[in-house]
Amino acid sequence: MDDINESLLAAEGAADAEQSGRAARHKNCLNCGAELKGRFCHQCGQKDLAQRQTLGELLSNFVSSFSEYEGKFLLTARYLITRPGFLALDYNAGRRERYFHPVRMYAFISFIFFLIFFSLPEKEDTVEMTDEDRQELAREKVEETRKQLAAAGLDSIGNKLDSATRKPKKKNRFNYGITKGDYNSIASYDSAQALLPEAERDNWFERKMTQRSIEINNKYRDDPSAFGNDFWKGTKENFSKMLFLLLPVFALLLKLLYVRRNYFYSEHLVFSIYYYNFFYFAGSIMMLVGLIPGMEWLGTLISWTIYFYLLIAMKRMYGQGWGRTIVKFFIFSFLFMLCSALGFVVNLFVIVMLI
Repeated sequence: MDDINESLLAAEGAADAEQSGRAARHKNCLNCGAELKGRFCHQCGQKDLAQRQTLGELLSNFVSSFSEYEGKFLLTARYLITRPGFLALDYNAGRRERYFHPVRMYAFISFIFFLIFFSLPEKEDTVEMTDEDRQELAREKVEETRKQLAAAGLDSIGNKLDSATRKPKKKNRFNYGITKGDYNSIASYDSAQALLPEAERDNWFERKMTQRSIEINNKYRDDPSAFGNDFWKGTKENFSKMLFLLLPVFALLLKLLYVRRNYFYSEHLVFSIYYYNFFYFAGSIMMLVGLIPGMEWLGTLISWTIYFYLLIAMKRMYGQGWGRTIVKFFIFSFLFMLCSALGFVVNLFVIVMLI
């Protein structure tokens, strides 16, 4: 993790090194051509430097720029952890140059979070298992998938997964089942629909879901555990996208809760990005702690810290009393939970359609 951190900060330092060096006295900016009235161009911001840099100057400027960016990152990380809401207040007040940019920090910390997330070993990789244990684990995955599909209202695909979770007698055959019949091919389903009066035929959505169910039945009929594995893989891959898409929703809910406060939506968004940064940081620590036997209690403590960190941040950011802040905190938590559940259902639907 330190190597990745240093490489990203080094890239920032390398770019910034180009803005340092021997001061020059050009009449016009070398970048945009505007007339210079000081050391920096008032049009594009480029510093008035010598057109060419020696190797010694480039290395010296790189080292100083790297140290500056590393110091910014560490200072920002310290305030992010110890002073919830403080960085958003300072950023919205215009005090920005002293800190690492929130979007850059978001890109870096989220990268670390999902690197750990996708690198975590599966349960079967961490414990020596027999063939019967693996079969049982596969049936558990399929059963969990069936429950998720049922909760999302996709019963036409998952309403007969129970048969797949039971130990097969002769041949491991797989069938999801269809709500309005059992078809081996889309052609047989279309033929059956054509025989029905038009008023009794499935609507467009029912047809699409039934056709998709038939495709999944045929794909995983002989290997039911593969569906659970592919479904879980798709869920993990879409998790980062779902979190990112929920970020503007997070800020919008804050805007609605504090509509009487004099804040732009963009300022709520900055607050949301900083909270996401803490979420990714604490979540990364929680996943690493989870790999240590006997440290489950610490992971639970960190998860509660992530939750109540938002309460303290809202109190500092919006400056209301504890009573109002607590009420709005729980209202926000409920609304965001509903939005997250909706996003989860949409995610399930997308996975089923693309799996």
